[in-house]
Amino acid sequence: MISVLYGGLALIQLALAVQLARSGRWIPFVVGMGVAYDSAVVGAGRLIGEGAGLEALNTGRFAVHAILTPLLIVHGAALVRRGLVVPAWGLAGVLIVFEVVGLADLRLEPRWWSDTLRYVSADPSGPPIPALITTVILLVVGLVLWVRWRTPWLFLGAAALLATAGAAVALPVLGNAGEAVLFAAIAATVDRDGRRGAAGVSLGRG
Repeated sequence: MISVLYGGLALIQLALAVQLARSGRWIPFVVGMGVAYDSAVVGAGRLIGEGAGLEALNTGRFAVHAILTPLLIVHGAALVRRGLVVPAWGLAGVLIVFEVVGLADLRLEPRWWSDTLRYVSADPSGPPIPALITTVILLVVGLVLWVRWRTPWLFLGAAALLATAGAAVALPVLGNAGEAVLFAAIAATVDRDGRRGAAGVSLGRG
């Protein structure tokens, strides 16, 4: 069942987030916990049933993506160059404010897909621009690291997320699967970063 698949994705995302925390990477850890929450809420939706409780949990899904997703820009900047971290925080802040302002007008309605129940925006306003900008920046960062470190994981993970985000319009579970792939790629890149740091290379943390 699709709801079970969402539960499995939540566990995978949680495990990846914990791995990132153990590596001292608190930004991707926090964002990873957020995407695990998203998958868990969708997976449990049919068991909880329609009502104020599930609607509140789904409001949390939107808030998590609005507030946490742009923080990955800071993580990417820290991997490339320390001097980029401050402007990265500025850009992330602008995107978060943009999203939070949009949350003020958020109206949700229940929607079934396969055996899952979630609340979605009743007034969709097109693609999530901040999330798209974040993914494109991670794609660029991944390309830089591929050239610099000969490690393609972040680039491939961001590319997978970009592809699955488009396909998720028809198959929503692909969006959550793409997030799991991205965080696996971030974990692999962090591992590479850590091994370089252990060899005496000074690298930013994020």
